[in-house]
Amino acid sequence: MIFLISTTTLRAEMEEHIKREGVTLHQFSGISGVNVGTLSGILNGNRSISIGQLDRITAAMGLPEGELYELYVEDCFAFQAPHWRRLKPFLLRCAELKRHDCISEILNRLLEDLKQVPGIFEAAELMFAQGWKEAAVILYESVIECERSSHSERLAMSYYRIFQILKNDGRRGFKAALQFLPYRYRLPEALALEGLFMLIQIYAFRFNWTEVENYANELIKLAWTFYEKKVWKQPDFKPVRPLVFYYGRAFLFKSGSYEYRGMYEEAKKWIAEYADLSWFEWQDDEARAEVEQLKMFAKANYLCLDIKSGNQLRIPEYVSFLEAHPGEIVEGLITLIESANRYDFYIDEVLDKFSEEIEVYRRFGEEHWQARDALEMDYSKEPPYFFRYAVFFQNYAVYLFRKGSYEEGLNNILHSMKMSLQISSKDIFVNIAMVIFELHRQFSTEEQNQEYIKLCRRLWENEKEHVLVGFGYSNA
Repeated sequence: MIFLISTTTLRAEMEEHIKREGVTLHQFSGISGVNVGTLSGILNGNRSISIGQLDRITAAMGLPEGELYELYVEDCFAFQAPHWRRLKPFLLRCAELKRHDCISEILNRLLEDLKQVPGIFEAAELMFAQGWKEAAVILYESVIECERSSHSERLAMSYYRIFQILKNDGRRGFKAALQFLPYRYRLPEALALEGLFMLIQIYAFRFNWTEVENYANELIKLAWTFYEKKVWKQPDFKPVRPLVFYYGRAFLFKSGSYEYRGMYEEAKKWIAEYADLSWFEWQDDEARAEVEQLKMFAKANYLCLDIKSGNQLRIPEYVSFLEAHPGEIVEGLITLIESANRYDFYIDEVLDKFSEEIEVYRRFGEEHWQARDALEMDYSKEPPYFFRYAVFFQNYAVYLFRKGSYEEGLNNILHSMKMSLQISSKDIFVNIAMVIFELHRQFSTEEQNQEYIKLCRRLWENEKEHVLVGFGYSNA
């Protein structure tokens, strides 16, 4: 596959380099690995050049990868509209090298012709499949901008992909969810399941349990419709995960929405719906593993609800369960501490048992915070367990305050604040953690006060641009 770039400009660059270095065309051919006849054709303006050849020439000239890409962006549209056979490999290479500036410039020129939209979408899908997701977002946004039909599947897919890519990115993820929302049933059937599941997740992350229940109900209905009509038997029905996953997880989140609202008996009713799904057809290995996973979650959540109801007698059984399932420890510790705080009892022996795990959570947060400070990295895309760590340290702080351990408790609140900042969670940081700190500020040390002020300033730095824009101001 080849595409034409401005041979005049490239020829001038090559000729100047050859002259400056004092090498012959044959010698430059040996250095670059490009056939001497091809090089001669390029220099004479009679030969097109492939992206592979351009990269080899660039390396032979001692230039960074992609240094000559601007030549193509500037000149390839000069004589005729470029063919996608030529454009696609160039765009993919730009995505690989994160030359998003070149991608944007190409799109600015292409979008003058709306017939280019299908090609742009196809290139975006290839980038997504390769994992070049930042570049893919640029292309999907261009499709959205230019797609004329609001019922286009391509439009729905573009919103869906952007949501997929940004869902763990605090503010941008929620914005992407809201933009995707009206298009959730315009996706291919198999992907509509995943779209609803992502909506449930993002609302759960924001503690919006009413919306969690609403979309869980939608997912239950859709999954059951596909199951009952045996859509899953169709060869082209290929959801991201097994159908039983969506059916069972929808009930899991629905029961959770009642649990977090303190409606424990209602929550138990919905746990029963996913506790044993062995009757569900279409049981490949992945589906069977999911059925077993849901069975484990059901056992844990029955125990969890009893403990949250104040039944301390079930704590030893719950601790044994956590020891057997290390992946559930942080969630279990949150349950135990919340219950201890609510019913005014202590679980020091349990916390001692899991002290090593707690230290791992603490060290993990500190290491990421230091990396962020040192490298100014954006940790808004941290995985969901970061959120659970923040919740754990916040509840642990309250537990320590009850014991009169104010200095240690305040350290845990500050730790929770740092983690909340890293995941852009104002719900935890502003609405809860700051209030807890203020209520116990009288017990804080000077060092803790300074750390608290530093975190508040960091929050303001993160938010002020959006606040100013919201009120009609800008940096201008």
